[in-house]
Amino acid sequence: MSHAHTVPTDRSSPLGRLARWLQARSFALTPEQIGITEGLRAATAVALMVTLALYLDRPILSWAAFAAFWACLADPGGPFGVRLRAMGGFALIGTAMAGVMSAVAALGTVWAAAALFGALFLCCLSRVYGPAATQVGVLACCVAVVAVGYPMAPGDALRLSGVFLAGSGWAVALCLVLWPIHPYAPARRAVAAIYSELADMTAELLALHASGATQDARWKAHAAEHRRAVRDTIERARAAVGRFSAGRGAGRDIRRALLAAIEAGERIFAGLIALGYDLEPHAAGTPTDADTLPLRQLRAALSRTSRQVSRSAPDGALVAYEAEVLDRVARPAHDLVGRVAQVCAQALSDLTRAWAPPVDDGALAFTPDAAGGEADAAPRRRLTPARALRLALVPSSPIARHALRVALVVTATYAVTAYLDVAYAYWATMAAVVVMQPQAATTWPRTLERVVGSVIGGAAAAFLAVALPTPLWLLAAIFPLAAATIALRSVSYSLFVTFLTPLFVLVADLLHPGLSAHGEGIALARAFNNTLGSVIGLAGCLALWPEREPKGFPHKLAAAVEANMRYATLVVRAGQTPYAEIDAARRAAGLASTAAEVTRQRMVLEGRRRKAHLDEAGAVLETLRRLAGAATVAWLDERTIPGPPDARRIGYCEAATVRLGALVRGVPTDDSALARDGEPPDDIARAVTHVVQAAKDYARAMAADSKARA
Repeated sequence: MSHAHTVPTDRSSPLGRLARWLQARSFALTPEQIGITEGLRAATAVALMVTLALYLDRPILSWAAFAAFWACLADPGGPFGVRLRAMGGFALIGTAMAGVMSAVAALGTVWAAAALFGALFLCCLSRVYGPAATQVGVLACCVAVVAVGYPMAPGDALRLSGVFLAGSGWAVALCLVLWPIHPYAPARRAVAAIYSELADMTAELLALHASGATQDARWKAHAAEHRRAVRDTIERARAAVGRFSAGRGAGRDIRRALLAAIEAGERIFAGLIALGYDLEPHAAGTPTDADTLPLRQLRAALSRTSRQVSRSAPDGALVAYEAEVLDRVARPAHDLVGRVAQVCAQALSDLTRAWAPPVDDGALAFTPDAAGGEADAAPRRRLTPARALRLALVPSSPIARHALRVALVVTATYAVTAYLDVAYAYWATMAAVVVMQPQAATTWPRTLERVVGSVIGGAAAAFLAVALPTPLWLLAAIFPLAAATIALRSVSYSLFVTFLTPLFVLVADLLHPGLSAHGEGIALARAFNNTLGSVIGLAGCLALWPEREPKGFPHKLAAAVEANMRYATLVVRAGQTPYAEIDAARRAAGLASTAAEVTRQRMVLEGRRRKAHLDEAGAVLETLRRLAGAATVAWLDERTIPGPPDARRIGYCEAATVRLGALVRGVPTDDSALARDGEPPDDIARAVTHVVQAAKDYARAMAADSKARA
């Protein structure tokens, strides 16, 4: 079995900084997910079909190229059975969809619109069966809207189905049998990215510490951007690994090994949070080489661990050596830097003990007792497919509402473009399908990325069509475009659309020479139609049963306050609380803070700054980050130097926790109960006091705004 080539990502590079900047503004960019081998494989599948269509002079074979491309997109990764069900299911559904929709479209616009509405509604219900089925459903919708644009007599529609089956079947055979890539490569890349982010976080800590800056904007940016970037990376890795069932044999071993790497990364992340909090007010003066040696060694160890985790046959001995060296240089340092380095060394050492000798094709393995019984727990009771579908069809179901919204909006788009006789109208309907998300808050970033990618890609396609006038050169350009499109599909939606646009334009120009539009004309039509469909899709999400986020921003901010306060309270009760519960509370606090920050940033971009008093909310979130840092320092001290719990600190934190959530939500509460009377003068108490003051400022601003509106 061949293994996927990966691109090592330096998160301290300009690309890494750009990724964090975009991530802070709700636009994903994950360079570590570049899949070169996946791109080359998909390009082979598409290029062979295009070459065959040109050689035989049969433009209808362009459907085989599109079918092969879509089938590659339907590949969810993971075990063979999961991939076969997803890709094979798409091949069969797409084959039926292509023939039926093409034949019905020949009966007239009204029949085509009715059939399109029904097909889209049914395909969108696939969301009830999980992410892989959702992707298959969206791709089946794309087949339906494109097939409606090719009305044919029943006999020709049947041949179209055969061509689609041949192209998609070829892609399935290529991906699963002829050119298999290790199914866990994307998950490995996601887990390896954790250590790359941690190494970059360590590097910036070193730079800030060496600069002697104290409590300036750079420290605040470090706390905000790096913490969120690492937290998001950890959760993406959890999701990537969680998509694979525990299973048995090597698949279970690989999954549990990757989970062990995630947990080790969590422990190291906690140490770096504590360091960021501790070093900021004490950064004056230039540290010596001896002061920074543990951090420099930690950065090197994290970078090398990242490379090992991304490999199918990691060198555990190398990581163990890095952990040993890190522990050796950390022991002479008696400050927090040394203690954090020792905690990180122990985490890396535990990770290497979890790795067993390679099994099967040299994949990561896991010792049976290294991660507890998580994978061996009793399986959850699952709904049958029929019962899940019945639940999804309940009128109050958000899945049913979204399916109906997509069907209505896309059908209306089809009717409008058919009435106006728009060239390549299916590009507009396809754009409406793919940009529409269950929530409007996630639809508008997808719309913006689709429009930007289509405009840039359309300009590139127009240039290529003019610069490469002969069919041979156009065919040569299709291979790298297809490879880049698939390789970047998990990196950035904007980049995916940017390369997808010239790919589709060149294939259309190459295989349909009889059409009136050529080259730059097709590119312009692609850019215009994508923009039109994206805008209509966004308008539909906003107008038809808009799915708001389950909780408003005040509730998310209150949840962040409560989660961070709970974490601090558990830390001060450390002698009475298991460490595992504290670790879980720290993760919950990070997730809640990130959710509030994401919502706040979206509201800023939507122009709602004054309405929601987001400046005051930002101050609350900043104080929560400092509280989490103080609590993590105390947590590390407790692990290394255990002591009895302080009843005064416990009482102060618990009293503040009870009232802060209500205060931020706007519920009347007794502010006098949040006074500073009698709290111990330690870091956690001071951090809680800052949270209280920031929460009061936010509550007063919200109350004043409500009074003014009344």
